[in-house]
Amino acid sequence: MKKLLLIGGALAVFAGAPMAQAAVTTYNVVETFHEPDTQPSDSIFTGSFTFDDVSMTVSNLSGWLTESMTGSGTGPAPYYDMTQLNLTHQLSSVYDPVLGGLLVTTFLNDNTHTFTTMTGGDGWTPGAGVAVGGVYYGFPAPAANPGNAYAMIFVNTTDPTAALTQAQINKLAYADCAPGGMMGAVCMTGTTVAGYGSIGTMSGYPVSQTITAAVPEPETYALMLSGLGMVGFIARRRRKAV
Repeated sequence: MKKLLLIGGALAVFAGAPMAQAAVTTYNVVETFHEPDTQPSDSIFTGSFTFDDVSMTVSNLSGWLTESMTGSGTGPAPYYDMTQLNLTHQLSSVYDPVLGGLLVTTFLNDNTHTFTTMTGGDGWTPGAGVAVGGVYYGFPAPAANPGNAYAMIFVNTTDPTAALTQAQINKLAYADCAPGGMMGAVCMTGTTVAGYGSIGTMSGYPVSQTITAAVPEPETYALMLSGLGMVGFIARRRRKAV
């Protein structure tokens, strides 16, 4: 989609046709949760998403979440040799008018079943997880645990690359109920007292999030050059016709 927008934009500019600014942009995101009990390993979500600055919507949020309780702490920092979960299912995007942006969540599974609903709650939001002490969905039967995990990021709808305020950082969250990231009946989580009333189940909490515009792939440039060549060809034919 982005490639088509780039080519269309180049064609319109050089052919003198009216053109609206491309609305859809791909961004990369890195979100870090400090884990005091598993140092030097932290929980890190590394992913990407697309943002439409006309409809103000985020789509295709996906990426990898490290499990800080795994690995031996060797290998290159900051990922070391931790197991990483592939989160590919964006199932929630909620606008927060106070924060001025979207809280967007992507999951390991294709559903939101994360925390137990035995005492109520929606079974996945950070506040619901805090309320049940991080106990997994399907408790008390281990076999009933779907092993879900998620990462929640914040996207400033005015400028996705803007540095986050502390209030925005406070609303970031993650949960990991997958095998390897569990502590018995309790999922690993990362939250703040200011955002949700408690720090994570292993004392983890969000410390940073960085969003950057993705660099176009080499084939995108090739397609643009091809489009410009076509524009030049059309222009030459027009001159000859005149």
